[in-house]
Amino acid sequence: MTVTSATIHIGSYASDASASDGDIIVTAPAKESLSSCLSDKVKIASLQSINIFLQTSELLSHYDSLALASLVPSLGPNGSVSVHVVSDGAADGMDWGVIMTSFVLAGLKTESEQRGGDGGRVFTARKAAATTTASAPTRLNIDATKTKVTLNLDDDDDDDQIDEDDLLAGGGGGGGPPP
Repeated sequence: MTVTSATIHIGSYASDASASDGDIIVTAPAKESLSSCLSDKVKIASLQSINIFLQTSELLSHYDSLALASLVPSLGPNGSVSVHVVSDGAADGMDWGVIMTSFVLAGLKTESEQRGGDGGRVFTARKAAATTTASAPTRLNIDATKTKVTLNLDDDDDDDQIDEDDLLAGGGGGGGPPP
């Protein structure tokens, strides 16, 4: 069986749903366990989606903004990450910016934010598609033309101006040193 989707339950979030074909469900009971919860279960760039579920009251205590960046290598090109924050009555005055910041830190492009009728929210972001660019090698044609450049550094032909060389040598032309 090829795993194409991962569902992560953070903290005390629990669901009765069972894993379907191609889906695995893992738990991350503590903030520290989120970054490594998929490391031994999926291959790099093998997932099409990662769904994260947690309670609103545990958003700040269990959701690690930096941990999402360690989960992104598991996503394939154009893979999506959805963070489902399920309301448990603590949604008033919630700082939702934590999730958006984690998307930016993980290098994901934010796609949507949906508000649920119960006060919960679903944030979705997508990993950029892998792009390859080809360029032609640059050709430097150094031997094509040889140009001779002659520099004349003789500035003594300015007879109507003060000669700086005479001033430095102390040969008059402007009076003595300042008092």
